[in-house]
Amino acid sequence: MEDRWRGWENAEIYDRFVRERRIYRWLNERLVERAALESARRVLDLGCGTGATTAACLRVLPPDAEVVGVDASAEMVALARAQNLDPRARFVVADAAALADAVEGTFDRCVSNAAFWQFPDRPRVLEALADRLDPGARFVFDVPAERVGESGAPFHPFQVALARAIAERSGAPFERTSTPFDPAAFAAEARRFGLDLLACDRVEYEGPQGELVELMGIPAMIAPLTGDLDEGQAEQALAAAADATDPDERVRVAWLYLSLVRA
Repeated sequence: MEDRWRGWENAEIYDRFVRERRIYRWLNERLVERAALESARRVLDLGCGTGATTAACLRVLPPDAEVVGVDASAEMVALARAQNLDPRARFVVADAAALADAVEGTFDRCVSNAAFWQFPDRPRVLEALADRLDPGARFVFDVPAERVGESGAPFHPFQVALARAIAERSGAPFERTSTPFDPAAFAAEARRFGLDLLACDRVEYEGPQGELVELMGIPAMIAPLTGDLDEGQAEQALAAAADATDPDERVRVAWLYLSLVRA
């Protein structure tokens, strides 16, 4: 994961959000279901954060299975270790692209919740995965539909208000700096590393708009949107957008789940 995810402030705010808000539990439930973990032997949790996905895996895994969580943030991993005392789980501090050197052995499942699409060098991550996944192993991850070009994913009042508030403080039109995620291009790239796309499912989560506001309160989440704004200006933009929207308004957020198999 990129450097912006490191540090105690990010880890603690992120961890509180994951525990108190419903969206990550909902995402993890669907991730675990698609990964068919009931028969898994060894699971890799890529971009494990503070361990919420690992915990979701442990709830359905056999007693003799193992989960290895990997994250580049030492602070995230420290919280994951403190909160997951199940002997079937262990955690490693490592960049996803350095996976082949960071963990031993192979895996028959890999999951990545709200993380894989953020890795800056996905080809290197795919190469590392190919080295650590057994033939027939399943890899499942999710990506917000709004990150996919031509997905038709709606923008909600808070997102519009935040873009406007950022533009007002920057003096320039709001623009996303991240490259859209293209499932078709990704599938072709994954095949180069022996990973074949089995399914790409679109699902929708419904929840209060206040969840989106709190999500942007995580420094690492808002940083890619605020460009050259300093910390104070970014906080002002977030506060202005929050004041302009109703936190209780119900909104729908679309996600794509991609399931791949190692040839």
